[in-house]
Amino acid sequence: MNIIVWALLTGLITGGVWMGIVVFRHQRELDRYGEDEVLDMERRLRELELAVARMPELEERVEFAERLVAAERERRELQPVTGHDRGPAA
Repeated sequence: MNIIVWALLTGLITGGVWMGIVVFRHQRELDRYGEDEVLDMERRLRELELAVARMPELEERVEFAERLVAAERERRELQPVTGHDRGPAA
């Protein structure tokens, strides 16, 4: 029974040490590169927020342009046919 407890404790300690090494290395990489990456992500987030804030204005402009095109198309369809538009005379 003592050998089983010893094996379990040894495995637990070894696993804990390896986990500590992995976490330490990961944290060291984050400390080295993390700050620049965080600043870059914050900059990108601000740009995205500005773009999203402009979306309603752009949607309104597109709708206005669509209404202008539709009105012009309707005006042309309702316009009376003149002599030049009838085609070649028979």
